Amino acid sequence: MDRHRLGAKGMAEFIVVAAIFGALASVAMNSLIPKSQNDLIREFYSTETAVSVSPSDYVDHLRQGKPDGLLVDLRTAGEYAAGHLVTAVNVTAVGMDEQQLIAAFSSLPQGRPVITYCYSEYCMLSRNAGKALADNGIYVRHFTAGWYEINRDFPAYIAIGTEPGALSANQTLPANACTPGGSGQFGC
Repeated sequence: MDRHRLGAKGMAEFIVVAAIFGALASVAMNSLIPKSQNDLIREFYSTETAVSVSPSDYVDHLRQGKPDGLLVDLRTAGEYAAGHLVTAVNVTAVGMDEQQLIAAFSSLPQGRPVITYCYSEYCMLSRNAGKALADNGIYVRHFTAGWYEINRDFPAYIAIGTEPGALSANQTLPANACTPGGSGQFGC
């Protein structure tokens, strides 16, 4: 028998081994090749626009009777009671562990997107909570502003107390707010 000839079984084994090594080499090469700055920028904006919600858009949609989702204030219960964006419910994420956070968000009404906010646009609480929730299969979006900006820019939309509050029919956007919509695809 010729030692240089492979039988059908040997050839099939060779092809499988070659395919496995080819796939592993491809994965290794893709992970070793750094992304360009433009690729990273493109990836950032794809992610940022997928998870961010403008407070101006949210308030405008509230006024139209079409809220973007369930708004969740992550600050303490006392801070929430002292003032929060109208329609927001409170989940006090400060001091919770990951399992408590998951349980709290799992108990929220289902069927609408969940949007979170915390102290300021630079506060990481909303982002950290969003990451922990996403790691556990619960996907939320977040405001591009926090309580400090909401309180400053949307004072007519602030509710006081432990209840979410309701929007009054006569509320309008503040003069300094970005007005969503208009012509073209780029709003607030």
